[in-house]
Amino acid sequence: MYLLLQAPGWVLVGLIAFVLHAWAGLPGWAAVLVVAVAVAKDVALYPAMREIFRPPRLSGVPLGARGAVVEALAPVGYVRVNGELWRARARAANTVPCGAPIVVRDARGLTLLVDEA
Repeated sequence: MYLLLQAPGWVLVGLIAFVLHAWAGLPGWAAVLVVAVAVAKDVALYPAMREIFRPPRLSGVPLGARGAVVEALAPVGYVRVNGELWRARARAANTVPCGAPIVVRDARGLTLLVDEA
């Protein structure tokens, strides 16, 4: 996704390099080199950008904790765990009714992944 978002910038750099080649006398090899450097820069930065924009792993996620469903999970709703209200998703594709006991198994961003206890 990151590299696709960079494509409009590559096109713009290519157009500028073409204009400089056609009107300012920039050698063709230099115009191609400018575009290649722009693409190489974005490809080289991809691993760092992927790490920077990864959703944070919460340290306070109550993995293994038990709670109760406050708003039915169909498959997304709200649960109360350790007195805190959390957005949750049922790991199984079924609906978990309001008031049912749950166990926290994992988290994706700020959403807990739970199983019915």
